[in-house]
Amino acid sequence: MTYLLIMSLKAVIKLSSFKLKSHPDILLVDHIDRVHKCGIQIFKRNKLFLEDLDFLKVILVGHDLGKATRYFQEYILKIKSHGSLKNHGFLSALMTYCILIKKFDMDKAIKGFVIVKRHHGNLGNFFDELSMDKVEVEENIDMLDKQLDSVYFDELNAILDKFDLDSIDKDQVIKAFIELYKEKEAIFFYEDELNSNIEEYFKFKYFYSILIYSDKHSLIVKDEKEKAKAIDISKLEKYIDSLPKDEDIINGKRNKARLDCENKISHIDEKICTLTLPTGIGKTLSSLNFAVKLREKLYREEGIYYNLIYSFPFTSIIDQTYEIFKNIFGDNTSEVLKHHYLSPIEYKDEEDYFEIEESKFLIETWDSKVVVTTFVKVLESIFSNKNSELLKFHRFANSIIILDEVQNIPHKYWKLIRESFNILSKLLNVYFIFMTATQPMIFNNKVELIENTREYFTIFNRTRLNINLNEMDIDTFVEEIKPIINRYKKVMIVLNTVKSAQDVYKKIKKIADKRVLFLSASVIPKDRRERLDKLKELDEYILVSTQVVEAGVDIDNDAVIRDIGPWDCIVQCAGRCNRNNNKGQGQVYIYKLKGDRYVYANIIYGRFLISKTEKILKERSHILENEFFDYSNAYFKEIAQDKSDKESDEIIEDILKFNFDYVDKQFKLINNNQLFVMPVFIEKDEEATEIWRKYEELYDIKDRYERMNEFLKIKEKFLSYVINVNIKNFPFIRDRFYGKIPKENLEYYYSEEYGFITDNDETIFF
Repeated sequence: MTYLLIMSLKAVIKLSSFKLKSHPDILLVDHIDRVHKCGIQIFKRNKLFLEDLDFLKVILVGHDLGKATRYFQEYILKIKSHGSLKNHGFLSALMTYCILIKKFDMDKAIKGFVIVKRHHGNLGNFFDELSMDKVEVEENIDMLDKQLDSVYFDELNAILDKFDLDSIDKDQVIKAFIELYKEKEAIFFYEDELNSNIEEYFKFKYFYSILIYSDKHSLIVKDEKEKAKAIDISKLEKYIDSLPKDEDIINGKRNKARLDCENKISHIDEKICTLTLPTGIGKTLSSLNFAVKLREKLYREEGIYYNLIYSFPFTSIIDQTYEIFKNIFGDNTSEVLKHHYLSPIEYKDEEDYFEIEESKFLIETWDSKVVVTTFVKVLESIFSNKNSELLKFHRFANSIIILDEVQNIPHKYWKLIRESFNILSKLLNVYFIFMTATQPMIFNNKVELIENTREYFTIFNRTRLNINLNEMDIDTFVEEIKPIINRYKKVMIVLNTVKSAQDVYKKIKKIADKRVLFLSASVIPKDRRERLDKLKELDEYILVSTQVVEAGVDIDNDAVIRDIGPWDCIVQCAGRCNRNNNKGQGQVYIYKLKGDRYVYANIIYGRFLISKTEKILKERSHILENEFFDYSNAYFKEIAQDKSDKESDEIIEDILKFNFDYVDKQFKLINNNQLFVMPVFIEKDEEATEIWRKYEELYDIKDRYERMNEFLKIKEKFLSYVINVNIKNFPFIRDRFYGKIPKENLEYYYSEEYGFITDNDETIFF
């Protein structure tokens, strides 16, 4: 019976009336039509590159034409797998090229060819995409000959006719392949004639993003209704009105800063903006208010609702800010969306909750009015070659992007950021807002949203830095700070490495007369969140931590003690001391700790940044907060003067050559020496045991998409037990993705108090 069914299906396929399938339940013409409508809608809504409408149309229609072979049709109907003969990407690209070369120049034809060729994979280097050796050419000609003999050209050309595109035949496709690869016309054109520059690099990604987004959207998103785009400004204003109105110096300056920013909206004449204000002065709300109201103004003028993207360097800040934004706009994901690696995969709007696959797609493509995410998600998407990252690249068009704590962008990338963002601001119509208390010197042609920014720094005297740059070991350091931790109720001690922090914690715990807590990336995220919540309840404590507390963690200490770091990190740390100006003058103590061989700060930050910090601090025993602004300028001036642009220049050179893969490999905000870093699951309680059991059960699911969707259901809780560890010296249980410390081994590897047990200053990466 099964044999007869297969034979009858084969007979159906041979019928001229057979309708080509894109997926088992979707006709090819219907899929192409949905992709075309989605892509054109995005394109017209964005109002960019409108002269390239026909170019995009050919790409959208041509992307799946290679599915018109008998091999693919039998594969999709599960009649026969056919190996590589069923592949359609390269054949679709050649067919697309045949259409493009009749309508456009070689430049557009080649770019369209590569976009379609890679629409199911990652973007490679253009040279590799357009070159083949002799053996590969012969193999591909044989493959193409077989595929083209099996193409249902009548139905394929009927599809093209539906979209008013010229028909194609086997001879045209073979001729295109020979010209591109055997005669090497493509590679010669790439080397001599291709229009390749930074503008074209990002424009290429824009068209690629529209195609891959539209392709996946047509298959995943079931309800294609148009969502409301307006942000309810009255909710924001109501929230602002609910804030304290007493006229103390902090609240008074917060209100003034917000109004100063808002007043800038009416006459903003640049798209690269900075917002430079002291910590604790309400930068988040000022920038949100500015961005939302600028968005409304731009809609009135241009008829375009801009995407609003708010990004941070650390996930800990995202969660805190996301809660504020939810309080303002509500908890529907279509209003405010949080996207980082620990985010729950749950999407909802006013009417519906969405299934896991659709939720994942909508979250990862930033389908929301306000997106709260990380620098990694923003910057690595801009420079990525990954299909999964570039799905959302078109969202950068007509957007307002806020980068909070922008000083965390490594100085080696300043030139790259400057040149790329200047182009993106014009090319894709992007407004960038760089926000911090310590503004790096990345841009020259920028607009400061606070005209009298220096005034905000000079009025505050909340903290005093006390500086001791004599090198000392940990024992000496603990003796030195003993009087300080006994004098103040709330004390925070920040160390540069996990091991030094753990060593200090153990010693402090023996001598302290108050509660001692530990925080670092050696502690699982679940426990970190619980400890931060506990800190807010305690009247007295000593917190020993690494840099995870420096930015955005809303705690207010009486005294802060820090191992030396870059100047901007010191200022961030000082921002956790006397934050609300209600403790007289908070004291911040800076020391310089050294292990057996190295100064700890140099291990983490490198000698360059530490030397610049020491240069501006030398011969000073103390610095007051009202001097921070001038010291920040001096520090970043030193960096700008002596930094190397080598890494930026190398990436820019690869951008100019359309080396998408090389750019992706070089641009890394987090450089964790991936050869030795593995995420490790800590089985520290019964909940962890149950989650790991569910994780192991996933391997019984044969379908990888179903397996992925089931993992997404437990992902948030699973990752709350995961830390990143340098594993070269530690023989963990591991599968392909995660290491594991089982509960029976916890006493050897993981402490309930201070996390992963290490004897190496580089074991944990944070």
